[in-house]
Amino acid sequence: MKKAEALNEFVQQTIKYIGSGYKYYKVVKIPYHKRTKIAKILEKIENQYHTSLSRGKRQYRRKKGLANYGAINFRDTIVILRTSGEHTDKEKEFKIFKNLTVEISEYLTLIFFKNEYKRVTVRLDRLTFRRFKEDFYIAIKNNNGRNYNTLKKMWLNLPRFKGIGVQGSILHNFIKDNLKEFKREWRALYN
Repeated sequence: MKKAEALNEFVQQTIKYIGSGYKYYKVVKIPYHKRTKIAKILEKIENQYHTSLSRGKRQYRRKKGLANYGAINFRDTIVILRTSGEHTDKEKEFKIFKNLTVEISEYLTLIFFKNEYKRVTVRLDRLTFRRFKEDFYIAIKNNNGRNYNTLKKMWLNLPRFKGIGVQGSILHNFIKDNLKEFKREWRALYN
């Protein structure tokens, strides 16, 4: 079981697992009232799915045709991944990877997907991205430099991957257009 302390580490570990053959996934969200028991929940997952096997044991299981499991924990979210092979979990408990949606918080949801080059990357979901655009629009419209800079810092602290980079260029053009529209003296802040 991998325990990620930062969002970037969580994203990197998840992409690493998916890229190395873990094709099935399951997302577990720990309810608020059970957050005091998170250590027991993580231990139960580790015992049930054997997520802390050494590299040699995982290779042995693969050669025997058995599935391997991996898990990544970030705050109250646990992503459990599985390889192909004979497995012990229930039927349809795990979904096959096409798009993996992980809700980190009420305001941030990430989508893991394969891009046009068949590489796994991550982007913000539609609602999260729309909120960013609306908040930037309101900050520019109201000439609120503090909110604008706070939003800019939040955006810059997101993980740096191609999917978020594409959204970043869309957001950049959106901000430029709105700066022209409202004709404020924001160029010093924006550049």
